[in-house]
Amino acid sequence: MSAVTTLTKRNLRLFLREKRAVFLSFLSALIVIALYFLFLAKVYKNGMNGTVDGDAISIADGAKSFIVYLQMMAGVTILNSMSLAVGAFSVISKDFENKHIDCLLLTPVRIHETIVSYFATGFIASFAINVFAWGLSIAVIGIGTGYWLSAGSFAYSLFVLFVSSLVSCSFMLLVTVLIKSSSALGVVNGVSGTFFGFLCGIYIPFDSLGEATKAVGSVLPFSHLTIWLKRVALDDAFGQVGISGEVKNILYRNYFSAENIGFLSHPAPLRLMVFLSVMLGLLCLAVSCILLNRRIKGQRNK
Repeated sequence: MSAVTTLTKRNLRLFLREKRAVFLSFLSALIVIALYFLFLAKVYKNGMNGTVDGDAISIADGAKSFIVYLQMMAGVTILNSMSLAVGAFSVISKDFENKHIDCLLLTPVRIHETIVSYFATGFIASFAINVFAWGLSIAVIGIGTGYWLSAGSFAYSLFVLFVSSLVSCSFMLLVTVLIKSSSALGVVNGVSGTFFGFLCGIYIPFDSLGEATKAVGSVLPFSHLTIWLKRVALDDAFGQVGISGEVKNILYRNYFSAENIGFLSHPAPLRLMVFLSVMLGLLCLAVSCILLNRRIKGQRNK
């Protein structure tokens, strides 16, 4: 265990020291935030003015900002869980490229300890930085709007982030093992955030993208994780500003992609989809560990 701890600390220091990798990890989040502040936030706020069944929707400006920016940051944190994991896993590719893995093989450290340390690096980077960013976002939104996420909802959201980091790291470790090149991994990290941002309904609501996009998004575990976190945040926000009934359902469905989308247009409970996402993530983790183990053994035999 001491070997795993030492290697994990070493990997984290290498990741944080590489400023380019850290910046690229936040690139997708920065794109989302820029889009919202420059364009999308105003569209969402204006769209929340209207009528439902002949009754006018009346929401204060501060409450609108609270709702819009809170659900925005919920989507951003799910993207961050993916991109931060890829950024941290770039240490793996560089260890092979720089022959550092050869040095590790000359030490008493076992191969499975090396693999565990790699996964721990990605998970710690993804979860810890995401928790800090999420907490900071809630503080900034609270100061700016006068509305605050409740302590209970915040605690629940941390559990969602924990599961999100676990699933994201499992998927992204497999991607890292398959791609191998650190430069190619950086490109994938930059492109995948934008790609998943649309397919997971983070940039634009599923209702505006069409049924085909929603069906594709329903296959991706990150869509269900995004919906889960948005529901935790928005349930609390709507309760505070007095939004309920059909108005609440419309906002979930038409504006914030927070309505359960099931699987390939077939209804399925959100809890089931999250459970299946975790199981699929664990399967990816098992496959990536097998492949990484073979790769390290192959390096030893060279």
